[in-house]
Amino acid sequence: MAKAPPKLSGLIKSGTVVPTVPLHALPDMPAARPAAAETFAVASDTPRPPTGMAHERQLLQINLELIDPNPLAPREVYTSEMILQRAENLRTQGQHDPIHVIPNPSAAGRFIICDGWTRVQACREHKVFDSLLAEIHLDLSLEESAWFGYEQNECRQQHCDFDRAMFYEKLIVAGESASDIARRAKLSKTLMSFYRAYARLPEDLLELVRQHPDKFGANAAYQLLKVYEKCGQRRAVSLANKFAAEDQPLRWLSNQAQALLNPSGGKSASPSKQIKYSNGYYKQRGDVFEVSIAVPDDKRLAFATALENLLDTVAVVLAPEPEKVPAAEKPGGHD
Repeated sequence: MAKAPPKLSGLIKSGTVVPTVPLHALPDMPAARPAAAETFAVASDTPRPPTGMAHERQLLQINLELIDPNPLAPREVYTSEMILQRAENLRTQGQHDPIHVIPNPSAAGRFIICDGWTRVQACREHKVFDSLLAEIHLDLSLEESAWFGYEQNECRQQHCDFDRAMFYEKLIVAGESASDIARRAKLSKTLMSFYRAYARLPEDLLELVRQHPDKFGANAAYQLLKVYEKCGQRRAVSLANKFAAEDQPLRWLSNQAQALLNPSGGKSASPSKQIKYSNGYYKQRGDVFEVSIAVPDDKRLAFATALENLLDTVAVVLAPEPEKVPAAEKPGGHD
């Protein structure tokens, strides 16, 4: 049976800084548990607010109908399977940790989600709970609330590269610079350029990415962008379809992209070369280069720096693959 298409949060232009709202200005909320703010036990592995936030936690049971999506949401793809699984977990295990929200500056008595939107959707779509326990952050701007959710998802390792890329683009539209985002997300300039490739892909390619978000990582998006810009949309879409349908590895995609970008005029003998040194050797076979050399201590740093600079001109950096963490070890347990 074909999988249902994933749901998308969409790209929405952001607002500005969110003013703080005192709790006494909020309306009374239905309480599923008596005195929830006083009796809720905070587990040691509960995701903690970022440094600089107020130490006193404001906990409140909030009706789901009063929670709005975050226009700078750090996640872009929500599959039906993801929502159903979260609903089943909530139904059988209950709510382990509070969701996180900020007051909605445009609608008194309403809230904007920081972290926990998957749980909100699961409860709404599958009728699990009418309300969830939430921690209200009064001193976070809209941008900081989005970064808070991003950091929690990174800890759970549930993001895909497409999620990350769209989050970065939303922040750029909101006024943050790509260099500041890269620094905060601990990304190299090269990897940041790979993430930004998604935003330049045509809609036909983005639809494939949405259908196979784990297949089309940032490196794959960058390879397809190069093909799209030089060879056109038809070639790029055809290559992407084959890559996904045949479940080809990333190296295959890179080789195919290079073949399209640098077509050979005819068959020719592959050049080869081999030079032996007293402290190593250098080999070239076609387009593959191999060096093995022992470098003295006093020259090692300069040699390594020069070699890495040279590699930067031709090497293709692989996007890091998230480490798989068993569900039982994931902090918080829920999004």
